[in-house]
Amino acid sequence: MFERIKSEEELDESLEESIVELYGPRGKRAIEVVKSGRVRRENKRWFVQGREKEYEVVGSHCSCYDYVLNIATGKADVDMCYHALAKNIEELLDM
Repeated sequence: MFERIKSEEELDESLEESIVELYGPRGKRAIEVVKSGRVRRENKRWFVQGREKEYEVVGSHCSCYDYVLNIATGKADVDMCYHALAKNIEELLDM
């Protein structure tokens, strides 16, 4: 899926459906964050504005509680939180 994102110029409906199918509610939130412009790059560092605070994302690792409690421990059925997913989408689309 990430290769497909990289080859696109924008998020279209089909691509959004693929993201939500794979990541569920986290995918939907990531798309909302990207579309609302809440992902920013500062030099080589990436930041994503969550519901209550801003999180730093390095690669696919995030400073949020969801990442620490569910992703890193393997409790979630996906490999990244919505902040990291939003950052990766933004980076691949080169928005």
